[in-house]
Amino acid sequence: MTDRANSLTKLARIACSCLFLSTLLISFAPSHADAQRRTPARRTAPRPAAPPARAEFAHNRREHQLACDKCHQFPSSDWKDARKGEAAFPDVTSQPEHASCLSCHRKQFFARERPQPRICSVCHVAATPRNLARLPFPNPPEAFDRTERARDFLSDFQIGFPHDRHLEIVGSLTAPGHGVGGVRFVTASFRPAPQAQESDPKSCMVCHQTYQRQGKGETEYATEPPKDLGERFWLKKGTFKTAPNHATCFTCHSQDSGVAPAPNDCNACHKLAPASTRTDFDAQLAASMKVADGTILRRWRTRYSSGTYPHEGGGHADLACTTCHDAAKMNTLDPKSTRVSLESCAACHVTATTDEGGALNVEADRKKADAAFQCTKCHITYGREPLPDSHAKTLAAAK
Repeated sequence: MTDRANSLTKLARIACSCLFLSTLLISFAPSHADAQRRTPARRTAPRPAAPPARAEFAHNRREHQLACDKCHQFPSSDWKDARKGEAAFPDVTSQPEHASCLSCHRKQFFARERPQPRICSVCHVAATPRNLARLPFPNPPEAFDRTERARDFLSDFQIGFPHDRHLEIVGSLTAPGHGVGGVRFVTASFRPAPQAQESDPKSCMVCHQTYQRQGKGETEYATEPPKDLGERFWLKKGTFKTAPNHATCFTCHSQDSGVAPAPNDCNACHKLAPASTRTDFDAQLAASMKVADGTILRRWRTRYSSGTYPHEGGGHADLACTTCHDAAKMNTLDPKSTRVSLESCAACHVTATTDEGGALNVEADRKKADAAFQCTKCHITYGREPLPDSHAKTLAAAK
């Protein structure tokens, strides 16, 4: 009995010890609420940061108004690749090299920005070790206008071209040293000419050709119009004329000819554009028409008066350039001097009465009847405004 009693006593002591330890552990164990508070919150994966806005280089900033050769090397190292074969000639065809930028922008170059310093996006597509491609450069324009960047590109410059100095261009020798598409100059005169195109001085066509002539295509429009277009305006083919670029200008102004200005004298022609110049262009309208052609958009953005005027529309194609344009007075840096006078338009589009079908008569009558009416025969943004005094006086004079 004694041994049995001792065994029971030991078991009782063990049971008491276990009970005591359990109670002790429970008293020190954290509560469920405490455990929840101490458990670190589950973190969701961070959203990828939006790519930083692309940096833009503004030539009109005071610190950037330097001599052109301070940054641009003439010719660029890739000029032989920018134009192929015999069409190639020395030219500025790409962005400046890093050495030109580092002299002023060293701090931005080595900024601790990710994924790369923001300044890199001025010239580079991605600026990574595996992608060193640069953004398309605006020159040569025939290549640039085929890129997506050309659709929204606005140059910091406008071209100062003295028409009066080119009134008499005599010669037929293409400057040696480069091919420029076989342009040959002929005796030129911008004096008033009869309306027949055969009598027009051919000098205008040396530099300006009708872009996207309508020809015999199925549609006369630049893009597919809606089926319910009606009388609404829709851009047509043959609306714009091309403008010369280096390929034409360098025919005479070459390194070999010695005719000033030289090709590397950039600021002789390229002038900083004013902060804002009003034009008869609507970017939203162009987007709704799905116009993506860089050449069209560049010409359309600089339409200072008649945004809808088609050079190949109606009887316009049969007119001499000098019927409407007085080239001797045209200063490309002054928008007012490049506008066609209302008197030139009135000869065909203003009649004594509306019944005679004058386009301006018809639009003016509709504008008087409904102030919200938008004139679209000639204008886009201007057509939403009240009839100007100049138009009213022209109509009164026709009576």
